[in-house]
Amino acid sequence: MIVEFIISELDFYLIEKVRELRIKANISQVKLAHKIGVSEGFIGNVENPKQNQKYNIRMLNRIANALELKSYCDLFPEKIISNDVVKIKIELLDTNTKNQESRFKSIKISPCTESEIEDYNKKQNRTKSSKNIL
Repeated sequence: MIVEFIISELDFYLIEKVRELRIKANISQVKLAHKIGVSEGFIGNVENPKQNQKYNIRMLNRIANALELKSYCDLFPEKIISNDVVKIKIELLDTNTKNQESRFKSIKISPCTESEIEDYNKKQNRTKSSKNIL
């Protein structure tokens, strides 16, 4: 299955890095969720490229502690990411286990146009507004 989505490039990097570190530490999504104090399905939603959930800074701190990282440098890229928002096209691979490391093949990552960024920002603002109502 081929999936295309728009996301902050840094968010995408962090989601994939946390997943990689979680698998390396042999910690399930559920166990990580319990350790950082979120619902059991939250980590799965964040790791699912078809969902719009993301980590926030507080969660990254709790994740660093839960995974017993030595430094925040273990989470973040070595260099500053040049693109803010990107369009990512991936092929989801057929995974037999939930912890399989290669869950997709990257087909294309490209910077978004100004109109795509505007649409993305509007969508993010609507999501934030609906969360504030709750």
